[in-house]
Amino acid sequence: MASTAGYLARRAAQKERVRLLYRRALKDTLNWAVHRHLFYQDASDLRDKFEANRHVDNLDVIDRLIDDAEAQYRNFQHPDPYIGKRRFNLWPFGSSA
Repeated sequence: MASTAGYLARRAAQKERVRLLYRRALKDTLNWAVHRHLFYQDASDLRDKFEANRHVDNLDVIDRLIDDAEAQYRNFQHPDPYIGKRRFNLWPFGSSA
């Protein structure tokens, strides 16, 4: 019973890490895409990368894939991300003003 609970807890943690990584990468894609039609293509490519490994079952392989994807995300983060108006009260007009 403990191994089943441990397995389910590890799978849930992996799903959460993947979900958060996908959301961060998708939001960062908006920083790189100048026009909306470019964003749609980049977002589709990003989704395809995540979908390619959707049916991997080995927990150790999944952890390695997540670690590799997080490292790749850190390497390709935008150096000057857009900060929206609602994120910080320090900049009431956002980073575009």
